[in-house]
Amino acid sequence: MLKPDLSQTEDLAALIDASPSPRLACKEVARRLTEAGFHEIHDRDSWDNIEGGWFVRRAGSLHAGFEPANMDKTRGFRLLGAHTDSPNLRLKPKPDSGRVGYRQLGIEVYGGALLNSWLDRDLGISGTVWIDGDNQPSPLDFHLDEPLLRVPQLAIHLHRELRTEGLKLNAQTHMTPVFGLGKQKEGDFQEWLCERLEIDPKSALSFEIMTHDLTPSRLTGPNREFLSAPRLDNLLSTWAATMSLLNCAKKDLERATVITLFDHEEVGSSSRSGAQGPHLRHILERLILQRGGNREDYLRALADSVCVSADMAHAVHPNYADKHDPHHQVAINAGPVIKVNQNMRYASEGETQALFEQACRTADVPFQKWSMRSDLACGSTIGPLTAMNLGIGVVDVGCPQLAMHSAREFAGSADPGWMVAAMTTFCQN
Repeated sequence: MLKPDLSQTEDLAALIDASPSPRLACKEVARRLTEAGFHEIHDRDSWDNIEGGWFVRRAGSLHAGFEPANMDKTRGFRLLGAHTDSPNLRLKPKPDSGRVGYRQLGIEVYGGALLNSWLDRDLGISGTVWIDGDNQPSPLDFHLDEPLLRVPQLAIHLHRELRTEGLKLNAQTHMTPVFGLGKQKEGDFQEWLCERLEIDPKSALSFEIMTHDLTPSRLTGPNREFLSAPRLDNLLSTWAATMSLLNCAKKDLERATVITLFDHEEVGSSSRSGAQGPHLRHILERLILQRGGNREDYLRALADSVCVSADMAHAVHPNYADKHDPHHQVAINAGPVIKVNQNMRYASEGETQALFEQACRTADVPFQKWSMRSDLACGSTIGPLTAMNLGIGVVDVGCPQLAMHSAREFAGSADPGWMVAAMTTFCQN
């Protein structure tokens, strides 16, 4: 079995800490690709003679690939898919709020966040300000990694029913973070933010702002066997896809490797930068066209393509083992998980499962198979959407974790490196 490389997990932790928002995640991936010799292309540019490494960004999504020289027009792709977004608390367009002497900021819950996990934490903010330009607004991404907000929990002395009824949180009334003291006034926060970012408040047109936990990602446990971090779902897979692409770029492969990192998976993927949109389909067709192919060549290339959809998997929980199918209890630090659902909430089919299992065996990486309890609803991924939009084979996989959708998640330190090895080998076969 391949020996775990914890230096890779430390590199993953660095990417996570640099990426509190989807746009910043794309910025960090783009930085790494650029350092490796990849070049950025744009949707509105002509894509003539694309060879070598390339990437294209759209909002909080990034697609990248390595195109070997003299590729056959009908040669297909090996795709590695993930998503860049995670559940969190996001500021409303007019956030200034407050009661009884506190300045607060109104939030909307993004995705299926575990609300209790956001209580009593020091929160920073990140996001984007769109600034008035000569022809069109220009984005300014920012990352304020300092304690600015907090959602204090009600003391048990004032909440005696907590012990009998449990914690019940209302997203509108209980999750409004404290920002400061004093009387709130509309526009105060925007003025404060513009001053911090050293921009003219009159030039700021719109804002997209989210909160994040300030505790750094770190390896934990007596033998550093765990990774404690925010946004493991799904920046771990984003990192693994990126590292696999960089590995493949160093090899003389017969097929182009493409990573596709979508935004908005946690809210259904129905956006121009989400997996339900046409962006990936357009990119792949343009790659075939720049090879000198036509529409028929593009369709033939799709028939020769297959995708790994990587999202996190549910490790068996020691305190809730009965929530898992007794024959599908996957473990932390036991290798990548192949995810199967007979109702196609995951896109894995027998053939695509076999391809990924073969890659794991070749890479000397342990692997596991997972299926949900039959009496519980199953979540989904970008996998079924990719299979539907492109008509290609997809296998859904992921690294096992605990505390999914918490502000602070928990995984194994050995699994990320094994996922990279499996993905890289998958693209080489």
